[in-house]
Amino acid sequence: MEVYNVNDDAHPMFVDGPLFVGHVCVRIKNFDGITADGSQPIRSSAYFGSKRRLFSIQAQGRFKQEFTADDVQFGAEFDDKVSPPTGAWIAMKFANLIDPALAADLYADKPWLYSPMLCAMNIMNVRKAPGPLPSPDTLAKAFEGLSLDKKQYHKGEVAIHSAKMTKHPTPIDILGVWEWGGDHELKEDSGLLLPIDEDSPFGPTNVSDRRKHFQKASHRKVICFKPDLVYNFEIFAPFMDFNTYDLSLGINVNVLKYANYQPIRLFTKSASRNIPFFVIEFDLIDTKGRGVGYVREKAADSPKDDDEDEDVFHDAE
Repeated sequence: MEVYNVNDDAHPMFVDGPLFVGHVCVRIKNFDGITADGSQPIRSSAYFGSKRRLFSIQAQGRFKQEFTADDVQFGAEFDDKVSPPTGAWIAMKFANLIDPALAADLYADKPWLYSPMLCAMNIMNVRKAPGPLPSPDTLAKAFEGLSLDKKQYHKGEVAIHSAKMTKHPTPIDILGVWEWGGDHELKEDSGLLLPIDEDSPFGPTNVSDRRKHFQKASHRKVICFKPDLVYNFEIFAPFMDFNTYDLSLGINVNVLKYANYQPIRLFTKSASRNIPFFVIEFDLIDTKGRGVGYVREKAADSPKDDDEDEDVFHDAE
């Protein structure tokens, strides 16, 4: 798990696991936390502008196998029990108004919240891949030893790593160009979700109809995420402040206390196999008597064990 530079949205983190390869970017409004190298954090991004959004999680990636849309889930998990506050049902009711497909068990030994990705995401943009996926061995050799600390192909080590990888695919070869950052936002274009020869029940730029259509499991089970497509997706919301863990969703609470001071871990995973594609973890650390946040990311590299450090996130508009 590597610390990510929040709001550095022109330079997402590259993740590569056995089931998913891609980029992940996290934005937090008025971020007051730490960075990977100890430098001053980027407080915000032109992305936020006058929007009410408090955070954004955006990813660009390819699945290395086919998965049905019913199987690909986005959500949150905790390692240990939480203590939901009085009125937690009100927050869940509001959450289900936003995303009726959201399911949760806040009283489980390991509490969780999950929704199908096609229902959870505010934005879905699907494009043809620039080329075939390299074999697993080729990918492993291409990115061997690269981490957030070393793989700074956007911050001064381009020559070194491009020289090392001249015979191997680069992230651009696999995913295409990451073209977003600042006020250049991802836009809905879900036309390639469905077979071209089928009449679509929703327009390619209609977010609400897309989310409503995939609320039915029968609709999700006939659609697959395919390796020859690049999936760009984003989730954002105005009701969760990851600087403080303050939640305002029907009730106003600080999640940190009720989560028993556990980190918030967000997963994108295969539900049937219980294997994450990638994980994002939000932590608060105590600095001079006050909480300061940081974000860590990783690609999942093995099936999830009870004591394995992984994370995922789910939310809505």
